[in-house]
Amino acid sequence: MAADVAGRVKLVKVNVDAAPRLAGRFDVQAIPALVVLRDGQVAARQAGAAGAGLRSWVEQATAA
Repeated sequence: MAADVAGRVKLVKVNVDAAPRLAGRFDVQAIPALVVLRDGQVAARQAGAAGAGLRSWVEQATAA
């Protein structure tokens, strides 16, 4: 999926054990947590495994 959205979306994986302040900044309460940022602000969030619906969720979350 990263290749499909390259240039439009930057996918980043964060180890919350190694970066607890970052996890706190985005109020991560469950793992996995998916957060879409637009202009530095949270545009969408989802907790738990996304599975097959991940692609459609990212497309909806990033639609302008």
